[in-house]
Amino acid sequence: MASGDETRVAIVGGGVAGIACAQSLVANGFGKRVDIYDQGSRGPGGRTSSSRPVEVNGETMAFDHGAQFFTADDPKFKAVCEELKAKGYVARWDGVFGTLNAFDGVFIPKRRVETAGPPRRDFFKLLTADEVLVGVPTNQALCEGLRALAGDDVTAHWHTTVTGLDRDASGKTWSVSGVNKRRLDEGQAGSKEKRLSGRNAAVVVCDVMAARKGTPGTCAVTGLPDSGDAANAWAAFANPKVPERVGLFSCMLAFDAAAPKPEFDAAVVTGSDVINLLVRDSSKPGRVKRKDGLERWVAVTTIEYAERTIASAPLTVDGEYNPQTAEYFANIEPGIVNEARRILGVACGDDDGEYPAPHHAKCQRWGAAYHSGAVGEGVPGGVCFFDMDAGFGMAGDFVQGPGVEAAWLSGEAAGRATVR
Repeated sequence: MASGDETRVAIVGGGVAGIACAQSLVANGFGKRVDIYDQGSRGPGGRTSSSRPVEVNGETMAFDHGAQFFTADDPKFKAVCEELKAKGYVARWDGVFGTLNAFDGVFIPKRRVETAGPPRRDFFKLLTADEVLVGVPTNQALCEGLRALAGDDVTAHWHTTVTGLDRDASGKTWSVSGVNKRRLDEGQAGSKEKRLSGRNAAVVVCDVMAARKGTPGTCAVTGLPDSGDAANAWAAFANPKVPERVGLFSCMLAFDAAAPKPEFDAAVVTGSDVINLLVRDSSKPGRVKRKDGLERWVAVTTIEYAERTIASAPLTVDGEYNPQTAEYFANIEPGIVNEARRILGVACGDDDGEYPAPHHAKCQRWGAAYHSGAVGEGVPGGVCFFDMDAGFGMAGDFVQGPGVEAAWLSGEAAGRATVR
């Protein structure tokens, strides 16, 4: 890595992998500036971020509209989670978990699912993990905590879309260009103000959208060698089929306090073509208790439903990002809401699946909720990628495999590789 004032690192992506990379750089003795760039307007978190607060009955509420929880098996990630627990950013969720039959409403608790053998369908280890964790007061706190552990040497640039990474003719430094406040969602102000960072000795891309054409995060990379590890890695990540991204929809729902209460806090749903997971968001530790008693729920769709829906309501139109507007969801949201209500009704003993209408409902599209596999096996490094000669790296769950822990492990390894 270069020395002097140019010894700074730019990280593209402020989700778990990107912030873990920054934290790892600092923890492994990198004494210069680290810049994180993320296109999201909600602050840190990426897919672990929380929804924008909305006002219902004079009180604001927010949901975990992406990742619903996470688990920790690796000793290093476990140690970080314990530190975040001690600091109040993370807590154990001792909820009632299991599987729910969407037709007869039969709920099988987690302990019985486990003793009966491998579950037919799990959701990111909800049914098998010894400990289920969440951020406090929302899952966004996980990345806020990781960001706090990284310290003052890390500068975050939220709502900044990186559009170009350019390696200079000497091959020693990189410049980062981008757009401030690009409009991604309805009701969100946007601009096309250009920005250019200082010279960076290295860049680490932790957002797979940067390598994929037709996404809001598409990024042009110039100056990489025509051949070699860096060129091969970028080509591998740019391939939309390896690993294939998995789209999902989530639906945030708030029901009256008098609505019937099912016996679970989170259930992997079987037998529904639409809903894969139902989560009582209000049951998670550290959540704000509302005066009106509204209960927050999140429904996560099946992969098959998302594939069908995105095929008819695509992520891009004529090569341009298709924003998540009310018009976009007009023919999508009612079906998800109605199926969630039907399943909750059946779970509460109503044979016809009757359940009260929600006070609030809003859907979120995740074009790349996670990836069906990983490209790590075909890339030097496996867990992450970093080419010391080019000063170029990539990390994330698209390298290591799906899940919050996998993203953290990849980012942490990339930070170590960059310092080495």
